[in-house]
Order: sequence, then C-alpha cells, then structure tokens
Amino acid sequence: MLSTIFGSLFTMNFLTTVIRLSTPLFFAAIASFIAASTGMVNIAIESIMTFGALAGILGSYITGSAWTGLLIGLVIGVCTALLIALFSMRLGASPILIGIALNTFANSLAIFFLYAITGEKGSSASLATKTLSSVNIPVIKDIPVIGQLISGQYILTYVCWVILILLFILIYKTPLGMRMRACGLNAGAARTAGINVEKLQILSLIMSGLFAALGGMYLSLNYVHIYSSNMVAGQGWMGIAANGIASGNYGVLLISALIFAVFRAVSLIFNSSAIFPVDLVAAIPYFAVFFFVTIVSVIKYYRVKTGHVEEQ
Repeated sequence: MLSTIFGSLFTMNFLTTVIRLSTPLFFAAIASFIAASTGMVNIAIESIMTFGALAGILGSYITGSAWTGLLIGLVIGVCTALLIALFSMRLGASPILIGIALNTFANSLAIFFLYAITGEKGSSASLATKTLSSVNIPVIKDIPVIGQLISGQYILTYVCWVILILLFILIYKTPLGMRMRACGLNAGAARTAGINVEKLQILSLIMSGLFAALGGMYLSLNYVHIYSSNMVAGQGWMGIAANGIASGNYGVLLISALIFAVFRAVSLIFNSSAIFPVDLVAAIPYFAVFFFVTIVSVIKYYRVKTGHVEEQ
C-alpha cells in the first residue's frame, strides 16, 4: 500500500495537481509581496480570499454570468484593501490589528451573507451558478507531457501565470517598481527624493486586494465550483509565510509557494489512502510551513549574529 502511495507521487496526475493547487498560493504570495514592496503589511490575505470567493459565486448566481461574478469579486477585494488603507493610513490604526480583525470574522461574515442572500448555510452547492471552465490549447494539447501540463488548466491558472510575469517586469524593470521598492526600503528617503509614498502604498494595497480576491475566486469559480465554509483553509497564511521566507526575493517567493503546493498535493494523496489519521494528513502542509519558516528564521538569526547581514 505504501509503495503505491509513494509511487503516485511521481506521476503526471501528481504534477497537474500541484499546478492546480499552486494557483491560489501564488495569488496569495504575490498579494502579500506587492503590499510589502512599499512597506505595507497586509495580513488580511486570508479574509480577502474568503470575501472574493463568496462574492464571485454570489455574483455569478445573481447575474447569471461567471465573468460578472469575477468582476464583483475583484471590486470586493479592492474595497477590503481600501478599508485597510483607510484605517491604517488615515485613522492611524495598526495594519496588523486590522488584518487580525478581518481574518477573525471573515468566515462567519461570509456565511452570514450567504444565508441572507440565498438562504443557504455553509455551502452554495444547491445554487445554480455559472463557473469558469478549463481551457484546452490547440496544438499544445497534443504534445506529449508538455501538453498535459500546460493545456487543460483552469482559466485563472493562465491568468495567474501572466500576472506572475507582468509583476516581475513591473517591480524590477520599470521606474514605478523602483519607486515602490524604494518606499519599502526607506520611506523617509523616498519622500526626500520626491516620491509620493502614500500614493504608492495605496496602489500596492489595491493590487494586493486584487490578487488575493483572484486567489479566492479561483477556488470558488474554477477549482471547486461552489463556495463552502472555510474553503480558503489557511492558504492566505501560506502566501504570507512564502513572502516572509522570500524577504523580498521574487524567485524565492515563487519557489516557496510551489513547495507548499507540493505538500498540499502530498496530503491529498495520503488522505485518499486511509492509512494515516485524516487530521494528521491534513496538517502536512501546515507542518511544512512551520518547518520552512523556522529553518529560514534560524538561518537569518545566525547570519545576523555572525555579521553577514545587518539586523533589520
């Protein structure tokens, strides 16, 4: 039995599963990354993903269009990000406390709205909602191996890949990206250089809200095709952890998110075996996050202690 389980880790099905599971983690990771690039802290990724997932499915149900639902979800993501900007930048509240507050009641608030609008509790499974489908790419789909990996993915997976490329170009190859990174490195010096720090921080929060909402809607409109209670299940926190591990390194950010996706895929395979306790198997991705964050923290500590890097 164990040989069968481990054998399934080296199959094409496993690789496609990793690709699909990595999409919301990539969205969550870049949502945290883009906010941090200007010195803003957005730990409300989990709640924005939850609101986006619900808004997308409800918008699709009410309007009869998955694309309209997607647009509504994006608006909700932006509004949540602007709420964080309002309280932290205008009213002087701690962005960390705002994020904690949003994350605390996000799932309960989502279920309340789901029940208030549809009369359903916990899931939208009974609602007739339009969802986004997968896409088969002509010619590429017929190529062995590559066709199986690239073609047939969900629409928002392709959107994610495009955004990953465009975000890299924005941050590292444009004057706007240079100004954003300057704000994150030293906001005071950026102001002295004539950069409107507050404007760029609001922009980064808006982009963060958009990316996080896309991650949530990938789950409801693409992957699962319903909204269910607690469906985000810590993936927003995994994105934040990936950003923490990366420490501003875009490549490390994506690798970290991909590693977490691999462990999520592993947990699904072990969960289907019924050999190990379900709760233990479900915790595998979170053990992975704890392990990698701990290792990186220890490495950073010793680098500071030995004088290889300056303490932040």
